[in-house]
Parts: sequence; C-alpha cells; structure tokens
Amino acid sequence: MVDTPNLKGPMDAIVDRVMQGETPLQVLAKQAEIPKSQMRSIDRFPYYTAFPFAWYRACFADEVPAGTIKSVRYLNRDLIVWRGEDGAAHVMDAHCPHLGAHIGVGGRVEGCDVVCPFHWWHFDGDGNNTLIPYDGGTNRAAKIRSYPTVDVNGFILFWYHPTGAAPLWQVPRIEPYYDDSWTDYYPAKWNVQCPWQEMAENGPDYIHLRTVHGSVDIPELESLEYDGYFTRLRSKVNFKTPRGPQAGRIDSDGWGPGFSLARFSGIIDACFVSAQTPIDFETTEVSFNYMVKKLGDTPEALEKTLRVGEALVADLKRQEAEDIVIFDNKIYQPMPRLSAADGPIIEFREWARQFYLEGDPLAVNR
Repeated sequence: MVDTPNLKGPMDAIVDRVMQGETPLQVLAKQAEIPKSQMRSIDRFPYYTAFPFAWYRACFADEVPAGTIKSVRYLNRDLIVWRGEDGAAHVMDAHCPHLGAHIGVGGRVEGCDVVCPFHWWHFDGDGNNTLIPYDGGTNRAAKIRSYPTVDVNGFILFWYHPTGAAPLWQVPRIEPYYDDSWTDYYPAKWNVQCPWQEMAENGPDYIHLRTVHGSVDIPELESLEYDGYFTRLRSKVNFKTPRGPQAGRIDSDGWGPGFSLARFSGIIDACFVSAQTPIDFETTEVSFNYMVKKLGDTPEALEKTLRVGEALVADLKRQEAEDIVIFDNKIYQPMPRLSAADGPIIEFREWARQFYLEGDPLAVNR
C-alpha cells in the first residue's frame, strides 16, 4: 500500500491509501461463511417499528400462470399470489376467514375466484366471499384482505399501507423491458439482514464505492433530488476495465422504498431494476434484475453483448455481495459523526422518515 495525494472526489482533494489488490470487504465477501450480527433487528435499528408503505415485489409474473396460486411470505404475514382464468393477478392474505385454512396449500382457482381447500368457500380478487357451496349463500363478513396489485415490467407487485390507504403513486413502465433491443433480465436475489433504509442509504454514500468496492475513484455526484415520494440521482463515474478507467454514468430513479431503476452508460448501456420486500422485521429480500442493450443483431454483436454484459453484471453482483457483509452486521447511528466529504445522508433520512406509519396489527409490540 502506498500513499497517494490528490485523489479527486466530492472535495477538491482527498488523501487516500490506494489498495494494492482487494479491499478487506472484497476478501470477506468471497468467504463461504460470512459472519452475521447476532443482535435483534429492533436493537440494531430502533426506528424500524413499522414496515414502510410502498409497492413491493411479490414474484416474477411468469411464476403465476393463469389459474394458479403461489404462496409467499412477506411483511411478516403469509400471502397468496394468484391469477384468475381471465389473466388478472391478485395478492391477498393467505388464511381463510371461515376457519383459518391456508388457501395456498391445497386451494385452487375456479374462473375468477380462489377456492379454500378446507370447505371450498369462494373468494374474488377483492377478497369478498362469493359462494358457500354447501348452502348456496355468501357471508359478507367473511372478507380476506387483498392488496392493490399490478402486473408490470415482468413482476407482480402489490401495494402495502399499514392503514389500508389506496396507492399514493404508480409503478412506472420500464421501457427497456419491453424493447427487443435489450436483453432479458439477468436476475439475482439475496436475503439481507437489515431494513430497506440501511441499503438505500448507500445511494448518497459514494465514498464506500472506493473503500468497499475498490472503484477507480469516487464518482462525481451531479445531483440528488428528493421530490415527494420519489428520488433522482445523477452522477459521473469512471468504470474499472482491463484497459484502464473508462468514463461513464450512473443515473438512478426511485419510486418509494420498494422499487428503483439504475441506468449505466459508458462501457455498455445497461440498467437494473431493484426491488426490496421485507420478509419480516429481521430480513429483507433484495431482487436485482439486470438488462443490457444489445450491440447489434448479428451473431457476433449478440455474442459481444453477452460477453460484455455478463462481465458488467458479474461486477454488480460482486459489489452487492460486498455490501451485504456491511448490511448484515451494521447498526443505525441516530447521530452519525459525518465528514465534510460524506454525501447527503441526513437529507436521505429525513426523506425516508415519511414512509413509516403505525397501524399494522402485525407490527404491534414489535
């Protein structure tokens, strides 16, 4: 290791010890057994007493063909994702209000209803009981909580609000997903031992790109805007390549806590759709889905796209694995002792605070 002055970063000059080889986090991330905190989430993140309201990813759209049911567990509750024979997707609580059977375990879809396996009660996509087959009637009080659901960008997403409020924004259409000039998703998924907010705080924290990931230098943050429920980040970056640093950009947009899009340009045009869904208060599921713009239609161009794209995606996956070493062990510092060179972390926290509301009965006595 050698001392190198005048590394360009968010300040005019930063004195930096340049790593010869891998950073300590890069070494740790390659280990088979990575240490995880034994502390409870409530002790590590005392602000995390409610799940933030947001659109959350339930699964890939093609995991639920018409007429099928998929069981999932998110937000500390059992849910079912099902698709009627009309093709409409629905997300609902999993347990029947009659005598408590799990509809995803042995249940079925009939037409545009889901049917409980226990006594064959029928429920529509809004959770209303539409038929009790052995008496021919219905029970208006027997209602299952359903969640506003969208089928977009290759995902089934559902809206969660602790008091049941209607969606406060919509999930955008990600155009590259529908454009044949882009590849299909390269999917990746992790379970991380921390809340969404701790991971999202990496957005304004550009210093860690060098200290954790060994980037060529510290990216130049052009702008970071917090606008209601949305975020917009624009930055210049030098990507590390075998031929040396190459200038490029990372531009990110976020729609609430659960869904964001990052665009990469410079080496190749790429983007990834990121979705974070709490499984419970201890664990968050992180889904990264990468796409690369094809370099042409010829076999040679497609082969080059695959080669360059897979290299870029592998690097992004590697960086996430390195971040997880931090996420699985960090705690929340309510009064962080920041440097003048740190990013706008306090501004991010003030923006994030709006998404936490009490009212979810499954979060009581958290």
